[in-house]
Amino acid sequence: MELMERLDFVLPDFTRLSWVSDNAREVWEPRISQITKAFLEIEWLSVVSGVRPCCLTIVTPEEFVAKAGEWAKQGLNALPLQIQGLSNYSYSSTSIKAELGKPFAFRIVIGTPQDVSAFQKAFDTSDDQEIGRLLGFPSCCNKFFQETWVEQELVDTTWPMAVNTALTSEKVKNIEITGSPEANILWRWMGIRAVPHLPCSFNCQATIEFGKKLIEVGRKAGYNAEMDWLLEILSWSVEWSALHGIAEIKTSILKVSTRTDATPTKYVVKRKGETAPLEGAKGLNFPYSTPPKPLLTGSSGFQRGLDNPISTAIKYPEWYAIDNGFSSRFSMDNAHNPILALVVATLSNREGNILDIGCGNGALLKKIYEANPQAIPFGIEIEPSKIQHGQELLPQFVSNLVCGDVFEEDSIWADDRHYALAILMPGRIIEAEDAEKVAKLKERIEKHCENLLIYAYGDWLTRYENLAGLAQQAGIKFIASDIDAKVSMGKIQ
Repeated sequence: MELMERLDFVLPDFTRLSWVSDNAREVWEPRISQITKAFLEIEWLSVVSGVRPCCLTIVTPEEFVAKAGEWAKQGLNALPLQIQGLSNYSYSSTSIKAELGKPFAFRIVIGTPQDVSAFQKAFDTSDDQEIGRLLGFPSCCNKFFQETWVEQELVDTTWPMAVNTALTSEKVKNIEITGSPEANILWRWMGIRAVPHLPCSFNCQATIEFGKKLIEVGRKAGYNAEMDWLLEILSWSVEWSALHGIAEIKTSILKVSTRTDATPTKYVVKRKGETAPLEGAKGLNFPYSTPPKPLLTGSSGFQRGLDNPISTAIKYPEWYAIDNGFSSRFSMDNAHNPILALVVATLSNREGNILDIGCGNGALLKKIYEANPQAIPFGIEIEPSKIQHGQELLPQFVSNLVCGDVFEEDSIWADDRHYALAILMPGRIIEAEDAEKVAKLKERIEKHCENLLIYAYGDWLTRYENLAGLAQQAGIKFIASDIDAKVSMGKIQ
């Protein structure tokens, strides 16, 4: 029974490929080539392995000479059956007639002498059933071939194969199917197939078993990667459509245009796959994989938010900035930022004690500790209320915050205590009237502190023109290269 409404012409054989992207071609074209080459070896190795009596293959005269000795060592004969022209396609439904003066190839049968002799007899008498048996094709597929290829003279058996799979009415023009990759021959125009015959359906169990045996032969021959790629490709979604004698085979990595049986209406077969290649095209229509809906967490805006987080609103007490001589938290933060940056750069995340000489309520020390948890904050402040507030800000370092006069308090200068960094506003030294106390403080800083950071706020920055002038007046060397810097490393002179 005719399953397709056909027109009375057949186009010349042709095959055209177009890749969806350069990336897809770069990745998969060499893999497809390797699979095709591997399958040529698997064809005759399957005979050696006893999977089937004979195989058919096409070789150039040079290839025939090169391989004949290897086949003979395996006890196989190779008999040329036809001479045909060379094809540029991996698969053709008709052979090319050899022309004088042009390259040609042999179509040969390979098998034991007895099986090759039987094959030649079947070939000469056009016994397609015996030929199929000797090639290891399932009997159901041999019968299917006889009905479609021989009797109906189809040049493409895809549609009746799909009808057999779906068990649907011949009036249907669109069929969706699934099936095992071993029975998927919709990639045959690209040279990708697990079996050498035309299966009777996409779920033919005998074909699937035959394909598994051939793949196992390939793995034993060392073609593991090629067999993995083969099964992966055959597991992808693919769409075959036919109209006016032209078939389009759409896949996620390429599209094929080739000859098929001419029809006045469009026939479509969609084989739904299980996987899709990373390099494949994305789209809303079959067979392309639907692009995943962008997650909010994957958006560039979300990522920028992660890079620039908005701090959780914290309610600061009224004394937070006022204790340190600022009218607002924002003005204090702006003044602290360059100090904090230089502290972090100086410490480089290493462990060490940090001393703020005149620490106020310890807000700066808290920021330093948050920026570098390896730092251990110490501070001294003469006003008790500020130290009390500091102990609220740094409850884990209560004993490190001392209430006292920076020129008289001894506890912060214990003999065994050293500071990786001391922070000092030089104006405190200038304000002191007792030169002896100033000298003692400077001596202690030199003895106990590895580094000294100096800074100034407000009018202290202009009272002696700039921080460099203020430092010089206090007897401290200004080290920063920028004469107008508001913060600098210093050294007691």
